[in-house]
Amino acid sequence: MDDTHALIAYLNAFLDEKKPPLPSGYADDPDFLLLISKLKRIQAFVSEAQKSKSENLCDLDELIALKKQLKEREEHHRLLIENASDIISTVNLDGEFTYISPSVERMTGYTVDEVTHHFREINYFLPETLKVMERTMALVKRTIARGERFDSVRFEQMQYTKNGQALWTDTVLTGVYDDHNQLKELLGVSRNITEQVRLREEIIRLSQTDKLTQLYNRSRIEDLLEDEYKRANRTDSPFAVIFLDVDHFKWVNDRFGHQAGDLLLNELSTVLLDNIRQTDRVGRWGGEEFLFILADTDATGALLFGEKIRQTIARHLFSNPPHITASLGVAVYQGCGTLIDLIARADDAMYAAKKAGRNQVQLG
Repeated sequence: MDDTHALIAYLNAFLDEKKPPLPSGYADDPDFLLLISKLKRIQAFVSEAQKSKSENLCDLDELIALKKQLKEREEHHRLLIENASDIISTVNLDGEFTYISPSVERMTGYTVDEVTHHFREINYFLPETLKVMERTMALVKRTIARGERFDSVRFEQMQYTKNGQALWTDTVLTGVYDDHNQLKELLGVSRNITEQVRLREEIIRLSQTDKLTQLYNRSRIEDLLEDEYKRANRTDSPFAVIFLDVDHFKWVNDRFGHQAGDLLLNELSTVLLDNIRQTDRVGRWGGEEFLFILADTDATGALLFGEKIRQTIARHLFSNPPHITASLGVAVYQGCGTLIDLIARADDAMYAAKKAGRNQVQLG
């Protein structure tokens, strides 16, 4: 019995990974030593299993943490995209939307479904923009065929919102590649630039407009003259220029003051704009002088137009003084001479009209 207790105490100590002395009488027992050897192997196996389990548990914890972090990032990116003011979209290589952010409805009034699946039926894009998109997709396919990388393209477009308002957007299209470096779709980011375009156009308008009369200024009218001169040479068609000068304008300023003179020029500008054709241009050359550009007009047509303007001014009731007249000089370009010569002929004809008694039209 004492041996049994001693043996049990030894085995318990052994399993607790202690190193107890062998009980008396068992040191040379082969069966006992074989049992101890088997217990050691079992002990080593259990220890290794526990170690492996511990490592796996560590890996599993890390995996769970990474998945949580990934989910949080995806949620963060989703919130950013869905609340972004820009329209974020993806387009496959067939030119069809695969995703479009909810901001499309805030910006355009159209729902995600309408734009994603019915953008052609609802005329979401203007025909010009559709052509740009088609050319872009063709460029993408050519780039892929050459084995080159498609980086990005950028373009501005004008479209209409669902309630009919004009909307300008600036769009950047970028290639999206997979893990094998294959282009799988395009990422588009469209930003509302309507206000920027309006300001830009206003800056251009102001740079081209005479502040007093709101007609073209001299710089712009000179550019238009150059354009018409080139067009006439290219198409072998005539065009005319007419100089108009208000008669006795110095007397108006001296008699009624410069404020009255400015008002008179402003009123005259309205009269001139109301009596030109859609293809005609008129601008303030300087002081009380104005210049007309009449496209596709020969000498007969230009003289008739000049006489019409002269009579309209003579009959019009102005503020102060109520009646004025003007002298006009006409010159026609028919493929011969320079633009400088043409302007000089019109200017000389206008002064000839003044010398001849004013309130008349002369051809130079």
